[in-house]
Amino acid sequence: MAFIIIVGFVLPWLTGIYLYKKAPKIFYTTAPITALIAVVLNQAGIHIGLWEVNHMPTIVLLDSLFLDLGIFTIAGAWFTYMLVYKSVKPIWVYIIFIGGMAGLEGLALLVETINYDHNWNFFYTFLMYVGGFLIIGWIIKILTKLKVFP
Repeated sequence: MAFIIIVGFVLPWLTGIYLYKKAPKIFYTTAPITALIAVVLNQAGIHIGLWEVNHMPTIVLLDSLFLDLGIFTIAGAWFTYMLVYKSVKPIWVYIIFIGGMAGLEGLALLVETINYDHNWNFFYTFLMYVGGFLIIGWIIKILTKLKVFP
């Protein structure tokens, strides 16, 4: 559990503090939406039994909460920053973030931090990352049209 807290929450938020100083609007707009997406999807997957996060505490919500509010939220914040504030082609931002998050998930599978049920596999996880980042990208477009960004 300490590993998940440090790597999945503390380290990402160290970069999040830096990002907040550069673009605080992200933390009032897309970061909460990213956190909500992560919490809903992870909790649904855990409660349905599609995957589990090791070492699962007795309070089921805590099994992925540090990841949901840590690495997933900060990844969404950096994704927003790269799309809105940097001159990076959107296709590369999508490839890097979807590939990066899927790669981290693959690493977590290898070290057995997470386990999949027989009805779930890495391809489905990859599709969830694609869907999640597409939703965030759609929200970014709406916020840009509303002149919230940049």
